[in-house]
Amino acid sequence: MRLFAAIDLDETARSAAAGSTDAFARRLTRAGARAPVRWVPPEQLHVTLRFLGEVAAGQVESVRRAFSVPWKTCAFNAGLAGVDVLPFSGAPRVIWLGLDEGREQLVALKSELDHRLVPVGFEPETKPFRAHLTLGRVNRQVAVSGAELRIMLSAHRPETARWVVDRVTLYASRLSSRGATHHVVESTRL
Repeated sequence: MRLFAAIDLDETARSAAAGSTDAFARRLTRAGARAPVRWVPPEQLHVTLRFLGEVAAGQVESVRRAFSVPWKTCAFNAGLAGVDVLPFSGAPRVIWLGLDEGREQLVALKSELDHRLVPVGFEPETKPFRAHLTLGRVNRQVAVSGAELRIMLSAHRPETARWVVDRVTLYASRLSSRGATHHVVESTRL
């Protein structure tokens, strides 16, 4: 089972992010961008804390239990702001919104998550955690550079949104030809 840990958005933040997605899609179409993007459906928008990947059936219950224990990190405010493209150099792969509030708390929460997962077989990630909300994935046969895509996206300033992060959710993800679908495995309040 493919698993990942995430922070969900409230309806206000989800609506703002979905509005940005619509605006960016229109902007790219008007600009004639030859960069087909597979946009994330609004109901699946989230901030990924950690992608665990394919987890063996016998290990899923241990991971679920690691999520069910009360968290040390308390609920906190988060805010969406600013659009960018990953990677920062080379062909663009991901269009994302950054966070201008709650970043330090998300880093602390990610660290707590990493430590919870060690006993069930997942070593802490070594790459720095950059909290973001993926809006879309750019087709691999892209004919536009990251710099060009950033210029096209910069014409629209994303709507800012604030919400209270009050839970961590463990999702299972199923891939299909129409994209990924997610369902909740465990969700625990902060």
